[in-house]
Amino acid sequence: MDYSLFIPLRWLHAACGAAWFGEVVVINFVLIPVLGRLDLETRRKFIGNVFPRIFKLASILSATAVTLGAITVWNLTGGDLSRITASRWGYGILLGGTLGTVLTLFHFFLERRLARKIGIGCDGSSEQADEALMDVHAKLKVVPRLGLVVITTIVLSMMFAVRSL
Repeated sequence: MDYSLFIPLRWLHAACGAAWFGEVVVINFVLIPVLGRLDLETRRKFIGNVFPRIFKLASILSATAVTLGAITVWNLTGGDLSRITASRWGYGILLGGTLGTVLTLFHFFLERRLARKIGIGCDGSSEQADEALMDVHAKLKVVPRLGLVVITTIVLSMMFAVRSL
């Protein structure tokens, strides 16, 4: 690969990873606490307007970070992926890359189910709509926290890998 192209790809990979991490931090420490303080109608509007955009952004950032990370690894190993298990660098990359890929797949497949569920509440009784909203809010308390643990592990393993080069 031409190194004049490789350097911007690595920077974009790092920027997307940092933005993805930052988004998860904002969700956990800003949006979810605010959401808990809103009345049901305002919460419904907030979730319906904000979270589909957040889900989409997370999907784009994660897919970009993982794809560019794979390109970077391919370039750094010269296509010899057996080098990954031959060093501390490789183990850090393997852990972070695997977790990043799993989290990205979550964004594209399981998170969409939750995003669709956000639209629930328009049909049926008000009590059913409120119950569905509370269920979504409960999931929004747990899922981002787990995501934060995973993405923090990814960031730390990548930091370890970079220091091991």
